[in-house]
Parts: sequence; C-alpha cells; structure tokens
Amino acid sequence: MSLYDLTVRLDISYEQTRALMMEELKSSSSGQITNLYSKIANLAVQKGIAEKPSVAGLYNPTYEIPPKYKVWIEDIVWDLIVEGLVRPGLGGELNQGLPWYHVSEYGKAVLITQSPQPYDPDGYLAAIREIPNIDDVIISYLEESLKAFRIHCLLSSAITLGCASEKAILLLIDACKGAISAPADLDKFEKKTDTFGTKKKHDEFKSLLDTKIVLLLPKELKENLDNYLVGLFSIIRSTRNDAGHPTGKEIRREHLYACLTTFPEYLNKVYELIGWLSKNKI
Repeated sequence: MSLYDLTVRLDISYEQTRALMMEELKSSSSGQITNLYSKIANLAVQKGIAEKPSVAGLYNPTYEIPPKYKVWIEDIVWDLIVEGLVRPGLGGELNQGLPWYHVSEYGKAVLITQSPQPYDPDGYLAAIREIPNIDDVIISYLEESLKAFRIHCLLSSAITLGCASEKAILLLIDACKGAISAPADLDKFEKKTDTFGTKKKHDEFKSLLDTKIVLLLPKELKENLDNYLVGLFSIIRSTRNDAGHPTGKEIRREHLYACLTTFPEYLNKVYELIGWLSKNKI
C-alpha cells in the first residue's frame, strides 16, 4: 500500500472528462482502458483542472483518478466505440477485445482537427458561447445537433443544424433592417423579406450585401464573407432539406462533420456583420 495518496481532487462534468479523453487519445492511440485512468489524472493536473496531491519527495509521480471518473472513462470509451472513433483491441491479431482499445482511422482524422470539435461538445459549445450576444435559440439547436451527430442520427443532426443556421441568418436580416437609413429602401426590403421562405429572405439579403453592404465594409470583415454567408449557408440549407423531406438521400457523416466544424466560423462571420450593422448605416 502506498504511503502517499495520489488521488487527484477533481470536480468536472462528464463532458469535461470526455474533452480530456479526446485530448489524451491524440497521444495514447492504443493501450488498455485502465491505463487511461492515470493518464487522465496526470493531464488534469498538467492543465490545472485538478488540484495536485501533496506528494513531497516523489519524483514524477503517477496520479490516480477518483472512482467516479474511472466509471465515466469506461462509459466514454463505449461512447467513442459507438461513434466510430475507437475500436476494441489493438487492431492486430493479438489482444483483439477489451480492455484493449485503439483509435480507428476515422478517429485519427477527427482527433487532428484543430477547429472546435463536434466530438467534444463541451469545448465546441464553449467556443460558440464566446461569441458576443449569441442567441440562446442557436445554442439550443446546436446542442441537439451535436447530440444527434454523435449517436449517428444524421438526419436529425442535419435538420437541427439547419435550424441554427436559419436563426442566425434571420437575426442578420433583422440587423440589416435596423441599418437601412432611407425609409423607402427600408420599406422595400421589409416587403421583400416579409415571406415564410428563408431562401427568398436570404436572396434579398444577398442582393443587399452585394450592392451596398460589401462596398462599405472594412477589408478584414470582407474576407471569406461570401464563402460563409452564401456558400456554407446554402450547403447547410440543402442538407437540411434533404434530411427534412422524404427524398431518400443519404446524409454522409463526413459531409455533416465538415459542416459542423466550419459552423463556428460561420457564426462568427454572421455576428461580426451584425455588430458592424449595429454601428453603421447603409
């Protein structure tokens, strides 16, 4: 029995534990699940998330994690297996089952992604919440989209991501209305956007963007604006329509993954433009 208590003092959520797991798997791509206990404990200490145990006199100690988190780590491994990021066994002829594990080829591709990570919902949503004045409705739909994506309910994920995107564009259109200075132009824009169809509203916004707004924007705000506010909006909308109507079209996981990883930057562009419109007239 050790003379030292090497158990870290930790108070984090399941999702925060999952985020630590995602980070640790970048370097621990195979091994035994039980080895992850101490690795997660050490990582938590390194990142300042957990209080470091008092172990004076020990060189490079291996910390332990409280029992609750050991159970969570086992659950997270199963979550990642279901999601296709992790597979039982070491991937060869030996040790083909649990408690051995290895990161799948798809998982390796996911783990190297530097953008806010859909498989790390806590970190992903934290990045979204950093956007000033982000709307709660957008957050709500994004939470649902991330949950559905991780359990491979791709139709549901595509639909709710589309709802989050639509809400962002509707807020942007409202900001345009507030920035139009000429009463006649405002009346014209309001009449043309007074329609149920989001595409029609977006078309009118695109026309205003091209003919007036872009001419006034600072250079840094113009960068990639069309790619996000037109290109990505159209891709997400089309994917949502494919998922929301009985078309029989397959929603590919890698396609939806790409939409989710680029969506935070899309929202940043939307809100940067909303901020500019709140301070300038067109």
